[in-house]
Amino acid sequence: YAHLQHSSATLRLDQAHRWATGKGVKVAVVDTGVDFDHPDLRERVKKAQNFVDRGERTFTNDIHGTAVAGLIAATANNDVGIAGVAPQAEIYALKACWEQPPGARRAVCNSYTLAKAVDFAIVQGAQVLNFSLAGPADPLLGKLIDHALSKGIVVVAADGGGAPTQDFPASHKGVIGVMGSNDLNGSPTVPAGRFAATLAAPGVDILTTMPHGTYDLFSGSSAAAAEISGVAALLLEKNPKLTPSQLASILQKTGRPITVDPVAEVDACAAVASLAGGGCQ
Repeated sequence: YAHLQHSSATLRLDQAHRWATGKGVKVAVVDTGVDFDHPDLRERVKKAQNFVDRGERTFTNDIHGTAVAGLIAATANNDVGIAGVAPQAEIYALKACWEQPPGARRAVCNSYTLAKAVDFAIVQGAQVLNFSLAGPADPLLGKLIDHALSKGIVVVAADGGGAPTQDFPASHKGVIGVMGSNDLNGSPTVPAGRFAATLAAPGVDILTTMPHGTYDLFSGSSAAAAEISGVAALLLEKNPKLTPSQLASILQKTGRPITVDPVAEVDACAAVASLAGGGCQ
């Protein structure tokens, strides 16, 4: 289905993959569960951990986490499905949210489950923390995110563009907030709204992995954040010593200006090329 991955062309992933594929970079997906037996994820999920009461029962059936994991790291060149942004990254699937209602793409989480997942990710040596979720500010989670940042862990979060009470952790200092853009009709555009983020990535009709070895279209800033976590993994493969602020600066400086100033559409090729010393066509 590579020909259906329009976001890959917008991010210029084919060119970026000449220099990096995210090999060995640990990306923690704090989300619902993940179908770790999916043919495009089987080799990518290095650890799966549940933090939700009885969450292990539905872990591999969960939609949102499976979609996010695929966007970040679906295996490339296996003659199956799609290719993730960082197709050789290592996914740590951490279930801190549960579908609401069961079987839905939407999910809910709480401070306790999120905190446990983040603490686990830090202990496991994650290099990137992906939050394809948003909600009200949370002091406990904020402190854990600060701890992660102090240890050099890159934190990426979805910005839904809603009320200020629903833009955490994208709005948290040091977190890379990402909004979804629409790249289906030419140059990417972003919707009007209250955004804390200044970075964007494709977020409309993005093909990705779904439970039981299937694929479907996925939209929203959740998808955009996952893509940028993948780009972060590419950069960290090239230079594992990049600090979160340095990495965010690279994404901003190499991004392409978009309709709403100062929002920049992330350019994976330009970002990786800035470290590889190459050029993008």
